Amino acid sequence: MGGTLSEHDVESLRRIYDAFSRWDVDELVIDLAHDIAWTMPDTLPWGGTRHGHDGVRAVVSVSQDHLAGRWADPDDFLDAGDRVVVLGRMRGRGRTSGREYEVGFVHVWTMTDGMASRLHAYFDTAPIMATLGEASEALSG
Repeated sequence: MGGTLSEHDVESLRRIYDAFSRWDVDELVIDLAHDIAWTMPDTLPWGGTRHGHDGVRAVVSVSQDHLAGRWADPDDFLDAGDRVVVLGRMRGRGRTSGREYEVGFVHVWTMTDGMASRLHAYFDTAPIMATLGEASEALSG
């Protein structure tokens, strides 16, 4: 079984990470299939599965309401047959609390005709939620 991971796929994914980390949603959606399914852990305010470019725009908007800093820094792109597994770190800070977080992530991407058509993100949400939780406690206290 030969690998299906092409340099084009890796470059496309790198552009996605770069655009999101600059909060440039117009640039971000260029490399996404029009019917993308984008799934983040349910516990986050921007979690769950969003569909299409409008869904991804909503994820970016809600994320940006809560967080500052780069979205995610990919380290490794691994060929997983019809999928690409990306390992890396997410770093940022809560906009209200100012507290910083850093967590490792695993992103599983499905590529269809050179476009990202599905993302399923796996990471520990506790450090991020703690950053957000600090903000709500400060507001209510």
